[in-house]
Amino acid sequence: MRKKDVPEKIRDIAVEALKEYFAEHLPDIAFPHGIKIQVQPAKDKLHGDISTNAAMQAASFAKRSPREIAGYLLKSIERKIGGSDIADQISKVEEKGGFINIFLSEAYFMGVLAGINSLKSDYGKSRAGNGIKVNLEFVSANPTGPLTIAHGRQAAIGDALGRILRFNGYDVTQEYYLNDCGRQINMLGRSLYVRYLGLLGVSADMPEDGYIGDYVIKEALVIKQAEGDRYLADTPENAVFFRDRAVAFIMEMIYKDLEDFRVRFDVWTSQGKIEKEGRVAEAISELERKGHVFRDGGAVWFRSTAFGDDKDRVLIKSDGSYTYLAPDIAYHKDKYSRGFDKLIDLLGPDHHGYIPRMKAAAEALGRNKDSLDILIVQLVTLMRGGVAVSMSTRKAEFVSLREIIDEIGTDVARFFFLVRRLDSHLDFDIELAKKESDDNPVYYIQYAHARICSIVRYNNEKGEGALASDGSDLSLLVHDSEKSLMRKLSDFPSVVASSAQALEPNRVVTYLGELAREFHSFYTNCRVVSDNTELSRARLFLVECVRIVLSNGLGLLNISLPEKM
Repeated sequence: MRKKDVPEKIRDIAVEALKEYFAEHLPDIAFPHGIKIQVQPAKDKLHGDISTNAAMQAASFAKRSPREIAGYLLKSIERKIGGSDIADQISKVEEKGGFINIFLSEAYFMGVLAGINSLKSDYGKSRAGNGIKVNLEFVSANPTGPLTIAHGRQAAIGDALGRILRFNGYDVTQEYYLNDCGRQINMLGRSLYVRYLGLLGVSADMPEDGYIGDYVIKEALVIKQAEGDRYLADTPENAVFFRDRAVAFIMEMIYKDLEDFRVRFDVWTSQGKIEKEGRVAEAISELERKGHVFRDGGAVWFRSTAFGDDKDRVLIKSDGSYTYLAPDIAYHKDKYSRGFDKLIDLLGPDHHGYIPRMKAAAEALGRNKDSLDILIVQLVTLMRGGVAVSMSTRKAEFVSLREIIDEIGTDVARFFFLVRRLDSHLDFDIELAKKESDDNPVYYIQYAHARICSIVRYNNEKGEGALASDGSDLSLLVHDSEKSLMRKLSDFPSVVASSAQALEPNRVVTYLGELAREFHSFYTNCRVVSDNTELSRARLFLVECVRIVLSNGLGLLNISLPEKM
C-alpha cells in the first residue's frame, strides 16, 4: 500500500481535530461525514506552504464562525502533529482568516527531492480513482467536414483529461460517438452528389443548407475519375452510395488529423448501428415500463420534469421519427451497460440545455445523476493580426485543425488549447503561438527542460571531472531561489489531484508555467556547476528533479520535451 504523504496526513489530523471539536462543543450535532476538507498549496507562501479549509467547511454545519472553530483546531492540530511521525516535517502552524496554514520544514523539502528522484515518472501519481471505470467521450464531431479548431480544443482537453484521470488511478476509456445518420448526413451526401453531377456537366441545384467546401469537390472528382457516370441517376440506391461515401472519406480525414494531433480513441461508436440494432426502441421501452413515458398529440414524450428538467421532452415525433434525444438516451444506456461507473461527455457550447435532460435520463434509467458529468467546452476564436477569423462549416469559412497543425505544430496547438478553463472562451493568438520567445508560454516551459539538458551536457562533457548527483548534501540548498523551487516541486501531486477532481487540465498548464518561472529565476541567481563541488552536486540533483516534474507534467498534456532549442 502506498504511504500517505504529508498533506494527506495533515488532512487526517484535521479531520480528527474537527471530530473532537464537534464532540466537545456540539455534542447534539452529528459530525457531517460528507464534509469536504481539503489540504492544498497555500496561495500566498507568506501564509504557509499548505493550508486546510477544515474550519471554513465546518462553519455552516456548526453554525459557528470559522475563526472560532479554527482557534480550537489550531491547538489540536499542533498537539497531534507533535506526537506524529511528521513532526520533523512541520516548522510552524498558524491560523489566518479561518484557514489553518502549515509551514513545512527543510527536512520536508529534502524528502520531496528524494521522493522525486526515487519515484521519477511515478511522482505525483495517486490511487484516488481506485480503479473506477470512466467513459470519457469527446470530439464526436459530425462527419460533415474536417475537424475545426473548436474540435481541436475538445481533442486536446479530452486527451489531457484522460491522461490526468489515469494518473490518479481511474480506469479510463476514451470514446468517439459517430453521428453517421440523420438530416445533416443526408444533406452531405446530396451535396457530394451535386458536385459529382457538375463534374459530369449536369446542372443541379445545391441544397440550401448544402456543404460547399473544397473537400466535397475533391471527393466528387475522385468518384468521377474512378466510376465515370455510373452514379448519374438520381435514385435511392445512389443517394445511399453518396451518403456512405461522404461519411467514409471525411472520417478518413478525421482519423488522420486526430492521429497527427496525438489523440487516440479506444472505442468508436456508430449512432447508425445503435439505431439499426433496435437499441433506441429498447431504451424507450424501458423508460415506458418504468412509467417515465407518455403519449400526447401523436408523439411519444419523456417525462423529464419528474427528474428536475424544466419541461418534458419528445422522444418520437408524430411522424414516427426519433428526436436527437432518443438515440442519445440509448447511447448512454449502452455505456452504462458496458460497466462504466462514471460517464464524462465533452460537448460544445450549444449543448447547455442538454445537461438537465440527459441527467434526467440517467436517473430514469436507474442511475445516480452524479454519475454523468457533461462539460461544456467553449468555442475558440482564432486571431490573426488582432482580427478574429469568421467561421462556418457549411459556408466553408472555417480554420481546420489540420491548418493549425501544419502552421504551428502539435505541441504548441495542444498547449494553447489547454491554457484556459474549458468553460471559458478562448482567443487563440496565432502570431503569439508562432513566436520562439519567453512571450510564448509553451516555448518558455519547453525551454526550461532544454536548459536543464544543456546543464547536464555541460557537466558530462567535463569527462572525469563530471559530477554525479548521487549522495548530494541537500542541506546546502539554502538560497531563496532554491527554496522557492523546492516548494513549487512539492506542489505537483496536489495540483494533479485537484485537476482530476475538478476535471480541469488547465491547472496543470498553469502549474508548469509557474515551475518554469521558478526554474529560470533559480538559473539566473544560482550557478549550477561551479568550483564548489558539493554545492554543484546538490544543485544538479535539484535540476534533475525539476526535469522529472516537467517531464511528468508535459506528459500529462501529451506535449514533447525537447532537449535542445
